[in-house]
Amino acid sequence: MLQDALRVVGGWLEYQRTFRRIPGLSVGLVHGDEIIFRAAFGYAEEAARRKATDQTCYRIASISKVFTATAVMQLVERGLVRLDEHVDRYVPWFRSRRGLSLAPITVRQLLSHTAGVERDGAGHWQNDRFPTLQQIKARVRDGIAVFAPLERWKYSNLGYVILGQVVAGAAARPYEDYVRTEIIAPLRLSNTGFALTPKVIRALAVGYGRDVSRRPRQTFGHPDANGLRAAAGLVSNVVDLCAFMSAQFPGSGRLLSDLSKREMQRPQWLRNGDDRYGLGFNIWTVDGRPIVGHGGGFQGYKTAIGMDVERRIGVAVLTNAIDGPAEPLMIGVFQTINDCLKPPYRPPRSLTTRASLRKYEGRYIGRWWDLEIVAVGGRLLAYDASSDRPLREASLLERRSRERFQIVAGPGGGHVGEAVTFRWRAGRGPVGLWWGPNPMRRVRRRAPG
Repeated sequence: MLQDALRVVGGWLEYQRTFRRIPGLSVGLVHGDEIIFRAAFGYAEEAARRKATDQTCYRIASISKVFTATAVMQLVERGLVRLDEHVDRYVPWFRSRRGLSLAPITVRQLLSHTAGVERDGAGHWQNDRFPTLQQIKARVRDGIAVFAPLERWKYSNLGYVILGQVVAGAAARPYEDYVRTEIIAPLRLSNTGFALTPKVIRALAVGYGRDVSRRPRQTFGHPDANGLRAAAGLVSNVVDLCAFMSAQFPGSGRLLSDLSKREMQRPQWLRNGDDRYGLGFNIWTVDGRPIVGHGGGFQGYKTAIGMDVERRIGVAVLTNAIDGPAEPLMIGVFQTINDCLKPPYRPPRSLTTRASLRKYEGRYIGRWWDLEIVAVGGRLLAYDASSDRPLREASLLERRSRERFQIVAGPGGGHVGEAVTFRWRAGRGPVGLWWGPNPMRRVRRRAPG
């Protein structure tokens, strides 16, 4: 049934990319140690018609925080860092202008965004001039506390900058060097790193601004994150992120002990509603199931990773638009998987049945809406391709003849109980249909990059 879910996901994501006017979209899914789905849609660079692929690189922004948190937890396991120790033990300059320690801020509080420090400290998200470490040190001396520690949850890029310096201080080497040698190299993440060399920039998707009033999107350059690398500095692609997520599953034997992984992935603080935060991980609830991961936003990019740890499934969604819906699409993929792994989408009655139904699959467009038709679990389903959750209100079709099906289940406000009649052309199969009284024509899906 997981393979059926992936077949739904492919058509849905391709349509969503077009429907939401996203320039480029790359997606990867990993199950255990195996990448089971990789696809890309649209363009890494629209002007040059350079297609996005599963190898296209993106600025992954705050997904970098998961790498930083992993580095901290490795040092905890080696006895070089203690989660509940005051930060100035590892970062001596973490003091105010008066020379006073900023204790009782602890490493755990920075990891869980409960230290109460300000979010950014400067206007680099507006002017693209990211501060150096020396400038950040000066900002710290001026005072960065907004709330008392543990007063409330407050997201902070600056807090993760400090954590990068915790890594550097405890490991006695630069933060970037530690991440390269202890995380990136062991996992062979050949397209992941901090350096913005000409070769890396050529592999990057162009970053685009918001889609405003149908005007051409703004394009962005590639500013170095400088002092904010520990919070938002990494470049990567979906293949590498799938390998990184696979290593984060308990039982993988990579990066960290299972105890440390569970500590990172358990809730430390309630964010908003059902959303919680662990140590470097956001924790969403999707259909009652915890999904751990992180989103990211950079000039021209929106990204997200998520993991259903119990099922050992990870999803990476990377977009090259500042308003790209990476997180909603990632959640939509998990919702589709959930919908396919529970009734009524039971296993196929026979391989012959499933194969015979696939000839009806495709995209059918009409005046009022577009449909995706797909065989799932030995049954033919039709769903609104623009829906945020494709299978929640899918219509179930039962065959009455080669051309004629009946809608036996579906939204009550639609044509449930009525007929669906396919129009055939010799040698081509279905070229359209009548959905109740409504004509729709079949169109070819655009092949993923």
